[in-house]
Amino acid sequence: MNKINYPYRVRLPGYLGKAIRDTRKNKDMTQKVLADLTGTSVKFISDVERGKNTAQTDKVFDLLRALGLIVYIAQNPLPENKGDTR
Repeated sequence: MNKINYPYRVRLPGYLGKAIRDTRKNKDMTQKVLADLTGTSVKFISDVERGKNTAQTDKVFDLLRALGLIVYIAQNPLPENKGDTR
């Protein structure tokens, strides 16, 4: 699996899931620990990390906050955006 370079461009749910999984693993955190911290289930975290479409954006933002990830919305690409790891 490729290591993510931040800032990381998120275009689809799978990209967001990859960032969540990468950060969780870098913090040596299990899905169970993250589920307990955020009041979600291991299945939910697994679904998000695999890029499954979900309408539960509030819970996704809980995951991001628990991992210390920040979401920015921009109308134009960031200068020298190296986050696209395809």
